[in-house]
Amino acid sequence: MGGWEWAAFAAALILMLLGVAGTVVPALPGLPLIWLAALGFGAVNGFERVDGTFLIILLVVTMAAEASDHLARVWGARRYGAGKAGAWGAVIGTFVGLFFLPVGLLVGPFFGALVAELLAGRTLHESVRAGWGGLVGTLGSMVVKFVVAWGMTIAFVVKVL
Repeated sequence: MGGWEWAAFAAALILMLLGVAGTVVPALPGLPLIWLAALGFGAVNGFERVDGTFLIILLVVTMAAEASDHLARVWGARRYGAGKAGAWGAVIGTFVGLFFLPVGLLVGPFFGALVAELLAGRTLHESVRAGWGGLVGTLGSMVVKFVVAWGMTIAFVVKVL
């Protein structure tokens, strides 16, 4: 690699590390940032080291992990006894929580499931349990995305070097 390629590689790697951080810091886009960094490096490099197949694989992994992020909240709430209202409440709470970053993203699913279950006529104990499930799903999703982010970053480094 020439000097400009090393500079592009360093820039992509810095963006990817920000993406890894974005899996636990809600203000950063996380996995999409990692994919965009790989795409940017590929464009600068003429797609010699990072080809279309690799980028498509990273894109599919990114999309699957992002989709599982929302499903994990629903799964967590349902696993802890939430009905449909609580599962939807966890998802809605996540989106409302985006306005109150970073804490809102953690407590949003909890309070969303809790309130939805209470409105559906469940007891306070059942509602708190459903809210806890939404939080567990959120935290589990963050762990999965963190591991996936490191995997994508390491795959990029191995592919380029």
